[in-house]
Amino acid sequence: MKKIVSYMILLTAILLIYSGTLWADSGYSLVNQWGEFGDKTGCFKYPTLIAIDHNSNVYVVDQHNHRIQKFNADGFYLLSWGEFGEGAGQFNYPYGIAVDSHGDVYVSDMDNNRIQKFTTEGKFIKMIGRYGTENSQFKYPYGLAIDKDDVLYVIDTLNYRIKKFDRNLNFLGSWGSEKEIGISLYMPHEIVIDKDGNVIMSDRQNHRIAKFTKDGKLIKRWGEYGESEDAKGGTFSEPHGVAVDHNGDVFVCDRYNYRVEKFDSNSKFISMWKTRGSLVDSEHFPIGIAADKEGNIYVIDQYQHCVQKYKFYKDWAKSATEFGSPGRMAK
Repeated sequence: MKKIVSYMILLTAILLIYSGTLWADSGYSLVNQWGEFGDKTGCFKYPTLIAIDHNSNVYVVDQHNHRIQKFNADGFYLLSWGEFGEGAGQFNYPYGIAVDSHGDVYVSDMDNNRIQKFTTEGKFIKMIGRYGTENSQFKYPYGLAIDKDDVLYVIDTLNYRIKKFDRNLNFLGSWGSEKEIGISLYMPHEIVIDKDGNVIMSDRQNHRIAKFTKDGKLIKRWGEYGESEDAKGGTFSEPHGVAVDHNGDVFVCDRYNYRVEKFDSNSKFISMWKTRGSLVDSEHFPIGIAADKEGNIYVIDQYQHCVQKYKFYKDWAKSATEFGSPGRMAK
């Protein structure tokens, strides 16, 4: 038995080093990966963002298949909904996703310039929006986030505003301008609410992260441009997805450095790891990220067309014995 365990540890060490997950630096190990290019259930075509509900179910925006797919925490396929179109429950390149405390799911239907709301089973409830500048209109909505009071925050990208709605999609207010979140915060894409109710956004073209109060007052910005194999922590090359875990730590998809960076709630750099996963001969572009209630981190790798699940281990030997193979799809 000891020989078997030792063999598992050695084999897993080789896999982890080969895949480039950098467990030794970050404490995070790749424990599951699922998905591949295609339009069958469990497959993806250029997925974007990801959300986790209170039961640790995983919702993925399968953008180029114009649908949402739902999995359990182990990557087993549960259901999907959506198709290309303009009708209720149809999508035209959806982008962002969020889940409220009741389990209802909100999707930014980007090229239809609207927000759609669904039950946890994918049943259409309501939608708002069309192209325009009014309170309930949008110009290409991107990232979504929901706070503890079920207030929905929407990045109204080309209107350079953050719009707020209640869970019935009634407009509550907005903030921002081209000066505030436009040129200085060029076309923000992803958004998350931290444990204090502040709004954190990825400032992609400026290679930094911005934090605002819920009413739009700038608290701080951090990060600068850096792109190389040896780019130091706290530098970015087009950061995309942002997430906050139960401790208040902030995770950022540093897309063109092919890694995730972790910061504390005061934006102090903690650690980072590469997201090359188990398909080392592919392109690797982490774009979407979410944390579940247990602190597991889920990453969308857009050009691997997959979801990667990472778990934090203080004890590497334990991580090695628990390392899982890429997930299987439930039939």
